[in-house]
Amino acid sequence: MVRWAARAHCLLSARFGEDLFSMPALNMLFDLYVSEIRQPRSLSNLCAASKAPARTALRMINRLVERDQLMRIPDPRDQRRVNVDLSPNGRQQLDAYFDALLELLGETELNSDPP
Repeated sequence: MVRWAARAHCLLSARFGEDLFSMPALNMLFDLYVSEIRQPRSLSNLCAASKAPARTALRMINRLVERDQLMRIPDPRDQRRVNVDLSPNGRQQLDAYFDALLELLGETELNSDPP
């Protein structure tokens, strides 16, 4: 479901233009949520995942940290680097979002008329 939602978002941006449907915060949240390794990402990698200019991505990361969606984690091997991961609250909210999306899709199928 998560990968489907991310692809749907990319399709929307591709069809109508990223200048109209750019959502760097959503891109970063989805990227962390679907990450196979379930480990924090470097700040630069997460900025790249946002598909936005670095300054915009950093502003979004700051907002997401302030709203307890993301958390900054010092890199234990390199004190100059900062990693970023979903906060427990951010993961819980994304879980709830995708549960609600599945529910909505189920309701739509139940209420749709046959062709």
